[in-house]
Amino acid sequence: MKRKTKLFIVLILLVNSRSYAGEVVINEIFYDSGQTDVGCFVELYGKPGLNLDGYRLVGVNGNDGKEYNQIDLSGYRIRPTGYFVVAQDENVSSADIVDSKVDYQNGPDNIELWSKDGKVDSVGYGNFEKATFTGEGTPTLDLLGYSIGRRKDGFDSNDNSIDFVGLAIPSPGRPNWPGVGVEREGKIAFVWGSIKQN
Repeated sequence: MKRKTKLFIVLILLVNSRSYAGEVVINEIFYDSGQTDVGCFVELYGKPGLNLDGYRLVGVNGNDGKEYNQIDLSGYRIRPTGYFVVAQDENVSSADIVDSKVDYQNGPDNIELWSKDGKVDSVGYGNFEKATFTGEGTPTLDLLGYSIGRRKDGFDSNDNSIDFVGLAIPSPGRPNWPGVGVEREGKIAFVWGSIKQN
């Protein structure tokens, strides 16, 4: 089967089996701005006004599987726009919370969202050939200087490699806009709106 035919079939399957997350998902992550990290963030997208009591973000180290950098979201609510931004520093103007722990590690690494009832969502990025993956489906790529975000806000197929693409311009607290093709290890990581090319 030719590549174009495969791509067409996968796109049809995506359109016909759209799955939108429950009340809240991890929507965009900026964890590696290059050199000394500044302006890193994790953006959630969910039901406007959702009470985040009992929710927390958790980093899971891909190298040893241990949890680190837990951030408690209790006392906050999702904005009326549906976005909620946890930022590393004041360089993120749309931050709802500023916490230096949001500077999560470069890949292979995982970020999980938990509620008092259990794990709600998880994203793994990087090469997990010899690492611990706790994301969904298969990992998305580890991109220096780009944020990774859902190809449509809130879209969740339960596969990180399908749901997340690189964004040319990070967009905390705003819709995920089209990105650019990124070459990684001789492969095109994505073309906005299409499936990752292998």
